Amino acid sequence: FFLINKYFERFNCTMEPSNDGGVVLSLFLMVAAISYALFSCIALYEQSAAPTAASKGATLRLLRKLSGAANLGNSLIHILLTVYMKANETNLSQYWLEERKLGGIEGPVGLAILNLAAAISALLHNKMTFPLYWNVFVACAGTLIPVVWLRFIKEGMACWPYEVVFIWFWIFAMELTAVSCSVTHFAIERSGCKEKAT
Repeated sequence: FFLINKYFERFNCTMEPSNDGGVVLSLFLMVAAISYALFSCIALYEQSAAPTAASKGATLRLLRKLSGAANLGNSLIHILLTVYMKANETNLSQYWLEERKLGGIEGPVGLAILNLAAAISALLHNKMTFPLYWNVFVACAGTLIPVVWLRFIKEGMACWPYEVVFIWFWIFAMELTAVSCSVTHFAIERSGCKEKAT
């Protein structure tokens, strides 16, 4: 982490910090509340649909659905980010000039497609192998690559437009839900395999 932080110190916020901390906190709390409501509804639906909600199978099914829903949500948010980027192609503000230096819409479009594939695998094909590998990769890569979450923490919350901060909080909520549900699904399924072997 020390080496990554040293590398990242070379990047400075090229814009003057202008965001109000209270507004950023409010955006975060809005995402947290909406995410909680959304995933609680999915959990309640699954519990009411399962004949025995306490069974391991029902828990695995719930985790698979939550992971798939989070990947689907992440795909939709990346599509929204792509549309927002296209709508601001001619915007000459400092933020958009810096963003265009980093690249175009290829990154968000690629992430939308891969997240959709993970959602389809989990929701329609009942397979968690690809979603597990994809979600763990996204969590690790996003944390370690300086232009992703480290940049958002250092620069984004202080300088970026509120709409972009809101979108990034959504991406965080979806990625966190997807990876935690995928890993938990894997751990429960793996413990069930060990129990059968003994």
